[in-house]
Amino acid sequence: MKIVQLRTSGLSVGDYNARREVGDVTDLKASIESEGLLQPLVVRPVKGKYEVVVGSRRLAAAKAAGLKTVSALVREMDDSEALLVSLSENIQRQSLDPEEEAEALQTLMRIDDEKYGNTKKLAKGLGISEARIKQKLMVMELMPRLRREVPVRYAPPTYERRESKALPFEHATIVADAFRTEEVKKLPEKVKEQKQVELAKTIAPLPQEQARKVVDRFKMFPEKPITTVRREALQMEAGVMIRSYFRPRIARALEQAASERNMTTEELVPLAVEDWLRTKGYLG
Repeated sequence: MKIVQLRTSGLSVGDYNARREVGDVTDLKASIESEGLLQPLVVRPVKGKYEVVVGSRRLAAAKAAGLKTVSALVREMDDSEALLVSLSENIQRQSLDPEEEAEALQTLMRIDDEKYGNTKKLAKGLGISEARIKQKLMVMELMPRLRREVPVRYAPPTYERRESKALPFEHATIVADAFRTEEVKKLPEKVKEQKQVELAKTIAPLPQEQARKVVDRFKMFPEKPITTVRREALQMEAGVMIRSYFRPRIARALEQAASERNMTTEELVPLAVEDWLRTKGYLG
């Protein structure tokens, strides 16, 4: 390995770089104009030219800043090693879009089955847990449906979450998990697609714990409207505690009704009281 000065015009980003889009490099451009390029790119020789493995955003910013040459660390790498290095670097920084990351993981598994053909091998190669790899690939199943309306992000801005325009990655993992449960799988395919988007939009603004309560409620009653699921899941924590006693036969009936609905009596009672009050006209 050696560090050399290379002309920016002669560098390209190849197919085995995990990043698909460089995004907005305005701030990075300003930093390079002020401080210079502080960290060299990582490149590999390919057919007499150099291909960027790590640093595609820095290259784009350097070009925007008018730099004719940049420092680069040259390494001999095959396709799978180039993709692994690119992935490792960007996973550590959490600088990739989750969809870019998952697609790169799938590509790595495909092009080098011997080294990275399953989640255990991938985890070892990347130095992260197998459970985390499985999460990333599981969320990948959601992304085509969510991409246009509520894309998955690692750390979306608060305003995007508040307006349900982006879904935090951790929220996405519990949504993806919910759609693997047996009750949810029974829904018609069109209904599942619709509810995935509705559920993602509903929990996007919520803290993780509240989001989990809503999704857990959905797993119990996937046939209910998502607005109803959210209301039922959150109403107990927003309510007022009232101590009450029931005759034994009523208590037994409540336990039976709760059991048939996979609920606790504590969850059922507020819903039963609310339904009664609504029926009698006390609630609008």
